Parts: sequence; C-alpha cells; structure tokens
Amino acid sequence: MAKGISKKELRQPDEFVSFWTHAADKLGKFASERKRALVAGGTMLITVVAGTLIFTAVKESHGKQATASLLHAERVANGPLRPEGVPATNPDGTPVTDDGIPHFKTDKERAEAALKELDAFLAGRHADLGPEARLERGPLLLTLGRTDEAIATYQQILGGKLEDRLHFLATEGLGYAQEAKGDLVAAAATFAKLGTDAAASKEGGFYKDRAVYHQARLAEARGNAGDAKKLYQEVLDKNPNTSLRADITNRLAVLELK
Repeated sequence: MAKGISKKELRQPDEFVSFWTHAADKLGKFASERKRALVAGGTMLITVVAGTLIFTAVKESHGKQATASLLHAERVANGPLRPEGVPATNPDGTPVTDDGIPHFKTDKERAEAALKELDAFLAGRHADLGPEARLERGPLLLTLGRTDEAIATYQQILGGKLEDRLHFLATEGLGYAQEAKGDLVAAAATFAKLGTDAAASKEGGFYKDRAVYHQARLAEARGNAGDAKKLYQEVLDKNPNTSLRADITNRLAVLELK
C-alpha cells in the first residue's frame, strides 16, 4: 500500500460513481457528481466504473439482452452486504424486500460473484459492450487484491478504440491499479497522461482537474508535501469552482498541520 495514503482513503469511490445517473449522454456529469468515489482509491472504482459503463451500454443500438445482462452484473457488483447476524428486516421490523439480487456477507464474496457474471458475459457474443464489461472488471479485481490482473485489464482496454469518456475511465483506473500495487512512479505518469489527454478533448474538462489532483495525492504519499501543496493549489487557482474543492481544501488543511 502506498505510504502516506491510508487503506481507508484508498478504499471506496464516492466520486466517480455518480456518473451513471442519466445514461450515456450524461456520463460526463457522473464524474462530477460522484467525484469522491474515485478519489478514495483502488477498490472504489467498483461502483464507479460499474455505473458508468452500464449506462454507456443503455443505448438503443445495443441489444436489449446484452444490456440487461450487463446491468445485472452491475447490480450484483453493488449488491447489499448482509454479514452474519444482521437481521433480514428493516428498522421498523418489516421484511427486507427481495430485489432479486443476492445479499453477500463480504466484499470479497460480492466481487467474486460479479466477476463471474462479467466473465460469462465476455465469453458470449457481446463485442459492442466488451470494453464496458472489461472496464467493470478492473475495480472488482482490485477489490480481490489481483492488482497485476487489473493493470493488464486496463492496458488491454486502452489498447483498443474507445470513446473519450471510456478512455478517461480506463486511464484513471490504470493509475489507481498501479497505485494500489505500490508503483507510484508509474501511477503518476498515468495520471499525467490523463491530464494531457483530457486537455486535448472536448469531454475532458472534469478530468483535467482530477489528473492534477491525483498527482498531488501521489506527491503527498511520497512525502513531497511542498509539491503536493503546489499541485492542489494549482487546481484551485485554475478552476475555483472545481468539484474537488472540498477535498483539496481538506488535504491542504491536513498538510498545514504536519
């Protein structure tokens, strides 16, 4: 695990996840709504990616059955946890509604179930949605601690032809996977590329801030507080209304106390 970033911080994505609220054409909005998700780190990408990809899949040009299968895999990836001893009732005593999705005891159990569904999906003839399904596998592999496989998966995705929004997700996912492995140099290079690619794209506005933010996080993790402060401040100076403002303000406050 990267020094300077706690396991809790590298845990769950609350930022990215919101992408998929309105379907493919609204995907760019997702990132800003759930921005906290990806910032959290590696495993967080599960919900994040899951939602994004799924809604990308919800296009009339895609087969209904393929879309339904991928949506189901996404629901499994975000299925509720019900550890041993937790009552199967709501606070008011009424039975928990059966939503048709298994309730898992652990994150590992849930990730394995979702991964199994995605692998079955990819074994079928769903070429149009292949990138989405592979992108959704990445965060599940990270949850299971299979970082090398996650890195290989993101690299495979990036080797193909992608729409910009999926390219950005895959690049950010790769950076997180490299970070989870502890290769902060490679992660920093990946996030720097994310910024370069975002600057060259009409859809890259949100990611320009994120790319610098990630580089600041990594500088902080490597003990370069001065560089981290400069990078955090750069985001605020260039975009005072950035959706990352609260996170950056908090990180700067923490750095001032060190």
